[in-house]
Amino acid sequence: MGRGKRGSGEDANEDVSAVSGGADERNKPAASVVAAPAKKERVAPAVDGDLAYRNELLPLEEIYVAAGIVSPRRGYTIKKVMEMLRSEYLSALSKEMRRASVMMALDAAGISVDEVLRDAQVRLEAINSYEAEQKKLCEAEWARKAEEHAQLKEELEQVRARFMGRMKQTLDGIARDRARFGSWLTTMHEESQSITEAAELCLKVASPPAVASVAPAAAEAKEARIKVV
Repeated sequence: MGRGKRGSGEDANEDVSAVSGGADERNKPAASVVAAPAKKERVAPAVDGDLAYRNELLPLEEIYVAAGIVSPRRGYTIKKVMEMLRSEYLSALSKEMRRASVMMALDAAGISVDEVLRDAQVRLEAINSYEAEQKKLCEAEWARKAEEHAQLKEELEQVRARFMGRMKQTLDGIARDRARFGSWLTTMHEESQSITEAAELCLKVASPPAVASVAPAAAEAKEARIKVV
């Protein structure tokens, strides 16, 4: 193991432990800002005449592929370093010992720390760019759905108000009919009572045949009046 390479690794130790710091600006790729992949839409079955929307979020590996990130020589990416740090051999070690182990592995493979850091840089940029794009799309869709919800709520209130108005008209009509029928029924009872009273007066002065013919009718009218009342 060469001393020169070991020195280069030790100078960048803190960069490995904090990958988000990135490499030197001069070592960044020309196209450092990667474009987010095209939006995919998954259309669900129709629900009440509307199509449910759900944005299909890509897995990490597909995000990297869409961003044009390819594995460097010998496969030593920042993900390789992540795998090393999660291994059972290094996970139980202290932070300094894990850093030293990673530096030794990179040195043995002839991989510079800057190369690994550049890979970390572009992957972070791909993730952040895709996240920002998807957040923008989702928030726009959520805003549209919220507006649609407000419109549906307004329509529901309008329908409710219309049906409440119709229900009130029905109840008001029933009340008017009851009042009209009650007034008519009172008139009928008064008429029936008047007829009965007149018939009873006539019975006292009528001849026996007339009494026999009027009495049943008067009795029936009186009984009907009692039932109605």
